[in-house]
Amino acid sequence: MPSDDLKKRIEALNKRPLKNVPEKPRTIVEPQVAPAARRSTPKTHAPGPSVTLEEAVAGVVRIAPTGPGYYHIELTGGELDPCARELHECFMPLLGHPSQAAATRISAACKSERIAPEEVVFLDIETTGLSNTPLFLIGTMECGADGFSFRQYFARDYSEEASILSAFSQRLSEARMIVTFNGKSFDVPYMRNRAVATGVRLPHPNSHLDLLHEARRTFGRTVPNHKLQTLEQMVCGRHRVDDIPSAQIPAAYHEFVRTGNARKIGLILRHNLHDLLTMADLMSRMWGTPYLPNEQLQPAHFQDGE
Repeated sequence: MPSDDLKKRIEALNKRPLKNVPEKPRTIVEPQVAPAARRSTPKTHAPGPSVTLEEAVAGVVRIAPTGPGYYHIELTGGELDPCARELHECFMPLLGHPSQAAATRISAACKSERIAPEEVVFLDIETTGLSNTPLFLIGTMECGADGFSFRQYFARDYSEEASILSAFSQRLSEARMIVTFNGKSFDVPYMRNRAVATGVRLPHPNSHLDLLHEARRTFGRTVPNHKLQTLEQMVCGRHRVDDIPSAQIPAAYHEFVRTGNARKIGLILRHNLHDLLTMADLMSRMWGTPYLPNEQLQPAHFQDGE
């Protein structure tokens, strides 16, 4: 087929158009089809609506001996978990009756005379990291005649750390004994370091019972490790629903301080409360009745920790 230029020159010489010359073929461009993975629109999960602290959890602002105000939360065991009443009934005779062998064992463990249930304060803290960074939550549980009661001292921002430490220091000075899980290695030293950093005087506990050490003696290698939630599941037979992992708590609190959105704060507070409740459950199972290991439990890879 002649080129367009040659065609024009021939037509000019012949003074008429060329005949039977095929038309120039048209180039057909197929539409570009993206791969399926590229065609689909990524699904995005829009964050939930912003929640205020007051909407997330009912509490009151209180003045502390040192620092600005802080957020104070109180609730009963029945408000936290339906099983709290049964746990309370198991726990009450544990310390209250001198004839109980458990009372003697607990007294020996904390090197103190026998103590009534209402003189015990369970303690658990939440921090912004594992080094000397601010703590933002001090949770306590006490045992009264009518059931367990909880108090939580919550810092709404970093400046209120001194407030919650000084507010709790008053209760600590009145307690005959505190009960923790890994508190001798973590909670109490951490609080003492932060008290020094914030200029708060924190008294030494009169007696301190660390359940991590007691759990090691009682359960040995019949459990994979002695972390609190492992014991909660394998010994107490309780499983948490919608719990926030401990590793995510510092980032969730920093997000709250930065944005004011308390959507995850309720999860943190509930995590702290369940830790406290599990301590009383463990005490009852260790000393209230003989502990019978599950026959299916075998010595496992041993990893200790909080």
